[in-house]
Amino acid sequence: MIKQLRNTIAAFALAALPFGASAQTVLFTEDFASQSLPAGWTNDSLGITPVLAWEFNNPFARAITGAGFDANFAIFDSDQGSTDDGIDELASLTTPSIDISTATISLFIEVDEQYRSLLGPGQGGSARHIEYSTDGGATWTTLVLDSVDLGYPNPAVHSSYDISSLIGTATALQVRFTWTGSWDWWWALDNVEVISYPNCTAPPVAGDATSSSVLVCANENFLLELVGNDNGIGITYQWQNSPDGSTWTDIPGATASSLDTNQSSMTYYQCLVTCSGSTTPSGSIMVDNKPAYLCPCPGDHGGVDCLGVNSEIDNVTITGTSLNNSSGCDQQTGVAYTYWPVTASTTAELMRGMAYDFSVTTNDDNIISIWIDFNANGDLAADEWVQVCTTSIAGTPNTVNWTIPGGATQGPAIMRVRSRLVNNTNDATSSCLTFGSGETEDYLIGLDFNVGTIAPELNGSVLYPNPTSGLLNVFFPNMKGQCTVRLFDGMGRQLQMLNNDNLVSLQLDLGAYNNGIYFVKVETPNGSITKPIVLQR
Repeated sequence: MIKQLRNTIAAFALAALPFGASAQTVLFTEDFASQSLPAGWTNDSLGITPVLAWEFNNPFARAITGAGFDANFAIFDSDQGSTDDGIDELASLTTPSIDISTATISLFIEVDEQYRSLLGPGQGGSARHIEYSTDGGATWTTLVLDSVDLGYPNPAVHSSYDISSLIGTATALQVRFTWTGSWDWWWALDNVEVISYPNCTAPPVAGDATSSSVLVCANENFLLELVGNDNGIGITYQWQNSPDGSTWTDIPGATASSLDTNQSSMTYYQCLVTCSGSTTPSGSIMVDNKPAYLCPCPGDHGGVDCLGVNSEIDNVTITGTSLNNSSGCDQQTGVAYTYWPVTASTTAELMRGMAYDFSVTTNDDNIISIWIDFNANGDLAADEWVQVCTTSIAGTPNTVNWTIPGGATQGPAIMRVRSRLVNNTNDATSSCLTFGSGETEDYLIGLDFNVGTIAPELNGSVLYPNPTSGLLNVFFPNMKGQCTVRLFDGMGRQLQMLNNDNLVSLQLDLGAYNNGIYFVKVETPNGSITKPIVLQR
């Protein structure tokens, strides 16, 4: 099955060519949709005992996205071996014989892949090895032998390998994918194809620019690609960016059919597609930035597993708030990390200037730390940290009293809780480190008004029910005079505004919106409050 989202990794001088309007010949394709070894393929452990081979049911539930990956793919997962037993792992996945006798102009092996390595083969780790044979497997030619991460963390990548030199000299082809090494991570494959591309035709059809995400964190990588475009030998590409969608600037080095990039602010993108001196601009796309509270230091956030022995966080509670979350460990992209969905038990409203008891329960003897992004800049700094304990008692709440700074930024903020086994490091500088053991949980909380500066008319304000299934009551029993009530979504966009004059209650209808977190801001001439609301049907 051909899929759209692709990143291009050129093995040789020619970049991968996207699917588009020009004719191409697909000589072979396999998408592993059957969740078992496809007919004609060979899965060989190459004599290694215990026998470890390629899997098709994703045994450790690796969350792989990007390129053309869906739920069904092939993976060699080194964790299938369970322990670091010192025994090498060696397994090959080989295609059946592919007829390439009709190939003309060009010939490419293409595959979506993600490879995560802990150590290279020289340090007892692993390597990915891609080879081809034109004589029925008697001899093999190496295309790739590498131990560097590829497409990890997400998005996965689309790789293209030029074997056009075989045209006219070979009529059949086999491709072999071999994991070699010892206890390490994984190599996943999807959408293996052999394709012959034609020469391009001028003027080219450029299609439209697409992005793997149109809402990203600052400096978080995303994938730009073309859809509906022509392809063929001789086509060239130049990606451009713009702050306003009208004034365009070439992006240095962005000359492939796709672009893995990042940004610090909202940006427009397009691609110039050229064939035989004729250039056509693609349709453009705008990629916006998420607010900082949705972007706590991207990348690996936690320990390497959720195996029940590595410092799992069992409960997080803030006394006097609704946050009392019996959590458990969640495995995401190979690490023990969870961004908790906003519910009544995972959200707290904290008043600036007030002190609260923060309690964390783990299943082992741990070092426990908490960070809150008080200045709402997306960084979890040393002055936003508190040490809960350096040696916890397993199964018992470990508590620290922490005062919320009076100068903290009002509104939503991220709170990070991290546990790690004792005799390791989990201190003020550890908010974004990759741990070999432990777990990380992120919570979205609200930082409210300063104690002692509450406008009298806002004292006792209540929003209910929360969570709500649609209708939300706003009650301010001491209201005298005028106020404005605004509803914002989780991205800070205003959805509703109501003006209120001397009424002590009003009702907001959220029935037209999707489930998620929203914010209600009540403003008077003397001050304001902002409270998070959960819409949950």
